Amino acid sequence: MNNRARADKEITEFTALFPDTDIDSVPLSVWESVKSGVRLAEAYGKYSEQKRKNIDTARRKNDENADMSSGRISGALKRAVYTAAEVSAMNEREVADNYDDILASMKSAGFYT
Repeated sequence: MNNRARADKEITEFTALFPDTDIDSVPLSVWESVKSGVRLAEAYGKYSEQKRKNIDTARRKNDENADMSSGRISGALKRAVYTAAEVSAMNEREVADNYDDILASMKSAGFYT
């Protein structure tokens, strides 16, 4: 099979397996694999799987970081983060006035410093 026939066959296979992917959007790293003899659909499949894994890893890391964050600043937050020492020094009224901020602060890494 000559190079042109191989290319046509691989592009047909690629479009059948990845109908929502424009051939022009295939990254250079995939084409490099194709040049070394890997089938286009296989190279793109590996690329897609690695991309999905990277997105999943980033999402998990963002979720972990969000758990340690005091949260987004919105509304009328008086202060983004209180420390445990600052909360201990508050009277009942101050705790009541700042309760939501205190709860958010308790989730942050800096609360117990």
